[in-house]
Amino acid sequence: MSTAITAPILFPAIDLRDGKVVRLVQGESDRQTVYATDPLEVAASFAEQGARWLHIVNLDGAFADVPDSNNRAAIERLLWEQRSLRIQIGGGLRTTADIERVLAMGCRRVILGSVAVEEPEMVARAIDRFGPESVVIGIDARGGVTGGEVRTRGWTEGSALTPLALAQRMVELGVETFVYTDIARDGMLSGPDVAGAAELAAATGAAVVVSGGVGSLDHLDTVHRLAESAAPGRLEGVIIGKALYDNVFSIKDALGHLRGR
Repeated sequence: MSTAITAPILFPAIDLRDGKVVRLVQGESDRQTVYATDPLEVAASFAEQGARWLHIVNLDGAFADVPDSNNRAAIERLLWEQRSLRIQIGGGLRTTADIERVLAMGCRRVILGSVAVEEPEMVARAIDRFGPESVVIGIDARGGVTGGEVRTRGWTEGSALTPLALAQRMVELGVETFVYTDIARDGMLSGPDVAGAAELAAATGAAVVVSGGVGSLDHLDTVHRLAESAAPGRLEGVIIGKALYDNVFSIKDALGHLRGR
């Protein structure tokens, strides 16, 4: 399994739609705010402020029925030109060829979501070919870890699987890291389901990144606290989007709180 970490990692998020940096509310495509037209400028700003990782979501690829050529071009530019950040990418990666393409350009790890539910054998092939350090499973759900339902296809379709059931199935295939998002909290600034992420980590022994709803430094204090107590070494980090774009707090302050300062 993943090695212990000293502090949760900050993953500032860039969600791409038609090549632009946007944020959705609870994943709903008609509740969108455009924050920037140049993703590279946003990524450079995050790096200058002290971020070491970047979380990219190809929303058009995730929705599946929307052309994503503009997002692909933006992602390629980010991977080729922004070398100071370690980049993880999710959305629309459904074949080993998709994965190989972005890893070859410098992506550190990919996030697979819908295929984990729909084609778990592809996950097994990806783990075997690229290694568990390069393949992360995204678990997007409504209703919590044990009683909720995993959603797929850009959160538009149900699965009849709980997050815990999916995670246990994926661990059996060799998966070592998950990104867990409580959809109802995403974009709401009301706080992520940190307890659920810690529960998922404790139940599976895997590393978990929590996503969705970070809106204050107090929320990051909770991530730090549970990373030390409920899931030591396994609550790997936290993804932050809207709070950074709305200037609720700075990356510098976020990093300090994640380190317990």
